[in-house]
Amino acid sequence: MGRIVIAGGTGFVGKKLIHKLSEQQHEIVVLTRRNSNADTLTKNCTLVQWGSEMNEWKQCIDGADAVINLAGASVAQRWTPSHKAQIFDSRIVYTNALVEAIITAKQPPRFFFSASAVGYYGDCQDTVLTENSPNGPKDDFLAYVCDEWERAAMKAHEHTRVVVGRIGIVLDSREGALSKLLFPFRLGIGGPLGTGKQWWSWVHPDDVVGMIVWAMSENSINGTMNIVAPNPVTMKKFAKELGNRLSRPSFFPVPTYVLSLIMGESVVIATHSQNVIPAKAIRLGYKFKFSHLAECLSDILGAK
Repeated sequence: MGRIVIAGGTGFVGKKLIHKLSEQQHEIVVLTRRNSNADTLTKNCTLVQWGSEMNEWKQCIDGADAVINLAGASVAQRWTPSHKAQIFDSRIVYTNALVEAIITAKQPPRFFFSASAVGYYGDCQDTVLTENSPNGPKDDFLAYVCDEWERAAMKAHEHTRVVVGRIGIVLDSREGALSKLLFPFRLGIGGPLGTGKQWWSWVHPDDVVGMIVWAMSENSINGTMNIVAPNPVTMKKFAKELGNRLSRPSFFPVPTYVLSLIMGESVVIATHSQNVIPAKAIRLGYKFKFSHLAECLSDILGAK
């Protein structure tokens, strides 16, 4: 099988993707800024250090079958000015570097996947959002970052097939939004965040990986693609489903002003409403492993 280069392969989605591609006998090259990620490696996987000032990694791009860009600093912490700069640079600067390597390659990869997020749409209340929905306002930090991130990736479109995946809230018991909710729920003091009316466009990690691998193999897929489950829920419904799964109450709401004191500006991650539908994936025939939240939570947390 061909060589696949992954940037950001040491996150929890990246690790699952590496495992899946390794099962398919691909040669995998993981670009990393740290030397301490050997636990990511499989027998078909090589770790290569990269950065804007280091050119050795560019040789891996030349002749690769695919490049997958999952790189980006976590948004799930308080946004100091320095961390906001890190959120932006870790996405746009490194995506620009990958695109430059693709453009200048003697043999460009045939496929480039670059992550984005449903934060692209901003706070949209109950509006149903598809890939054709507009970008959020420029004063919305995440909407602005996602727009710049996508623009950087699409510069490669004249040299390779580009798919930009707007990823929703990836559910996992050890990392991300769900992991942070589990502690209060298990103590019996869980409940909706903010008003509870905001839509959460969730997705199981297996479907994130599945949609990336599917997009890589389906030559008809181009441009943006929402990577979310087909049945988003409100925060109130999410809390109820989680409480049911854990056999715990779910009626202790956390008001928005309390969340703001804890999270600062990053509170929008929890309180913005994005009712996102994977319209392109549905139309082109992707088969979801987890379409409904109850079955997703059952798989991640185990049956009652």
